[in-house]
Amino acid sequence: MSGPRPALQVPLIARKVPACIGHLKYQRVGLPNRQKRLAGRYALQPIIDLGRFKTRAVIDWLTLAVLLERPTQFWWIQAEISGLLGRTPFVKNALGKKHDASIGFNLTFQEPEIPIVHKAIAAIEQKFGLGMPPILRSLEISVDFTPRVPSELERARMGRVLMNHLLVEPDMISNLRDRPRTVWGRDKNSITRLLYDSRHVTDDGNKRFLIETDRDRAPFTDGTLEIGAEEADVRWRVMDKIIDRQNIRAGTFVALDETKKRSRIEVTLDRPEVEALGMTFLSDLADLNFTRLQGRYFRFFLPTFSQSTDSGYALALWRDRQRAVKFGKTGSLGLRAMDEALAEQRTEIKRQALPDLHRRGLRLPRNDRTGIGSAGSFVAYEELNERVLTALRNLGRRVVADFGSKA
Repeated sequence: MSGPRPALQVPLIARKVPACIGHLKYQRVGLPNRQKRLAGRYALQPIIDLGRFKTRAVIDWLTLAVLLERPTQFWWIQAEISGLLGRTPFVKNALGKKHDASIGFNLTFQEPEIPIVHKAIAAIEQKFGLGMPPILRSLEISVDFTPRVPSELERARMGRVLMNHLLVEPDMISNLRDRPRTVWGRDKNSITRLLYDSRHVTDDGNKRFLIETDRDRAPFTDGTLEIGAEEADVRWRVMDKIIDRQNIRAGTFVALDETKKRSRIEVTLDRPEVEALGMTFLSDLADLNFTRLQGRYFRFFLPTFSQSTDSGYALALWRDRQRAVKFGKTGSLGLRAMDEALAEQRTEIKRQALPDLHRRGLRLPRNDRTGIGSAGSFVAYEELNERVLTALRNLGRRVVADFGSKA
């Protein structure tokens, strides 16, 4: 016997094999209605068992800025520490052209083991001298969701949950380069597609296009959702992680075993954001409260909708049907942008109508407070947030332990 009909079904479409590989289904859940903005509303929650996934947070890579006491070229630094790392690190001249001798370099450590990083820095200091302790330039932190029983469909569902329910604090709409997009490949061979049709994207402050739903483009399951420009202080990526140790220049990678394939959300933090977290030197990483990262970068919310059946709410119900379509295609980010655009539209209509209403001796009705406030029309996705919070807490414990050990 089939179960109750889902409130929303989101198709999971792959690009490489243009077919629907399954659906992510949603159910209605009640709300406590303790807040005025949530009165008479319900939330849409994905039908997915998070307990079927192992959740783990990791530091993908970190970049250190080093200042040497005598100039050298980047390949001499690589030669000095490659043996310690078991791979050739990426070393970039920070003060001149690539092949110039310099005293300033940025060193990137993939999957860093802190004791090994310390040994590499010690080797560099012994060979070239250090003018100051290494500065933590940037880093990338990921949270992985690995199915306990390998499954492409489960990974696709989990990946879409991460894409649909992530809400980021900065404005990622006004700047075209920040906007959410699906990407395949890297560098010159990459293909990028905006989630909002580019013909309806303007850079003149006009957000009317965000209300339209018929030309929105849902992300593909085998692409990577990117949010934030390449030069942004914070960038997000959500992907189906099926390869590792990719060397774009050499065209090489390691194909992951089925048991290691996972859904992943990555957050890249550049220097201004690293500094905002209170970190200057590598040693400051040991004092970072990793649980802060959940509320700052890994924030997941459920959308809410009106459940009133009164005839007076017909317009609101029609609008919420449009909002559900918007959410199904572009997730919480697209829905929030739509809500903001609708609010601006209502404000402009009232502004234009107000003089005529005053002449007629009429008054505008009170503003509807439903769906306003810092969280808008969303409520926290507590179960998912708690899973991420636990994973980040465990990562923080491992980092502290690594700083206390010796390689």
